[in-house]
Amino acid sequence: MIAKQNLRNKTGFTILELMISMTLFAMIITSVILAVQSLMIARTKTLNRVALLEELYFFSEQLFTGIKDGWTLDYEEYWNRKSIWVATQSGHYQNPTWLGNYWQGGSLWSYTYGASLYLCRSNSGTTMWTGWCLTNNNNGASSYLVGSPLNFSGASQRYGEYLAQFTDYNGNIDNDLGDEDGDASGSIIGDDDDRLTGDVPDVFTGAVQELYLINKWAKTRTYFRWNIVQDPNNLAISCFPIPTTASWKLLTGSGCVGNIQVLKTKWLDFGFTHSGWTIDRSAYDGVIDTWACIEKTQCSGATLLDTSILATWWDAEWVNLFPATINIKYLSLQVYPTKDPWLSWSAQDAIQGSNQISPFIHPYVRLNLEMWFSAGKRRILRNEDPTISISTSVSLSDFD
Repeated sequence: MIAKQNLRNKTGFTILELMISMTLFAMIITSVILAVQSLMIARTKTLNRVALLEELYFFSEQLFTGIKDGWTLDYEEYWNRKSIWVATQSGHYQNPTWLGNYWQGGSLWSYTYGASLYLCRSNSGTTMWTGWCLTNNNNGASSYLVGSPLNFSGASQRYGEYLAQFTDYNGNIDNDLGDEDGDASGSIIGDDDDRLTGDVPDVFTGAVQELYLINKWAKTRTYFRWNIVQDPNNLAISCFPIPTTASWKLLTGSGCVGNIQVLKTKWLDFGFTHSGWTIDRSAYDGVIDTWACIEKTQCSGATLLDTSILATWWDAEWVNLFPATINIKYLSLQVYPTKDPWLSWSAQDAIQGSNQISPFIHPYVRLNLEMWFSAGKRRILRNEDPTISISTSVSLSDFD
């Protein structure tokens, strides 16, 4: 009996018990493997997202670097823009400004560019700023008098015209309209009544649609704009950018794709004819008067200038800053101050005790930027679709 009892106690696991044990073990191992796989997938997705965000931040840094290299605000071009038109389309201004290469009387896309600058002068008993110098200036060209008043609203402005707004060539406000030398020449430059005003109207107020910068050390001008077009990888949804910022932001997330474009020009002292072969009185006098495209861009201008081409601001001259995979979903710009701080020393907001914003503030641009990827890149990324939003201020040089 004792031997039989010991044999019964040595009986092993039954097949059912073994199957249950193996099933439990398999479930535990499977759970562990799935957990490890999930961690690996999550780690991979995180690394991919970080890499994509780094890519977006890299391109945003390229924009900030380009802005810093542009040096400081180009008030001449903002004055030109103010005169031409501020209607917008596709994220930027609608009409080209011709970069200060044309002036009143010029014929766009021709060899007739319009001569000289117009000069501001006060009338007898009337200050120069009645109606502003742009629209009611009682002025003439640089070497003779013309009837008054004149209106240059809507006309392209010569480079240097903004600077000319700061001088009143009839500062004593008498009936000779600025002709003080008594030689009956009609010239109003260099007379005793020439007076630096130290003030002009604001070139812009608040937000702007394009950023205009100038670097007089490098002798270049650099412009940035937001451009919205149909996304070629998302033709099923039409892109209809309309002049409403909020709508633009929504549309760039559908059938539209946005990019930031750059136009860079260099200066030449070729005179008002912009010709290296035709010498006029303003050629090679040390004054900047001709703006040509840099060699790396394709310009569509009408006039060859030795190895350069006259810049016209036409769409073909703008270059995309970012690759086609990047989508600039939203961009807004604000620039300060609203007039050249080194010329506006007698402006109302420069008076001590004024509660207005001083024009002597260090120039800067405020950017609100939203970036993600185009439809084609988003299909490749599938679930990875990061977006970055940047709000920052870029300090510019305080002198030009």
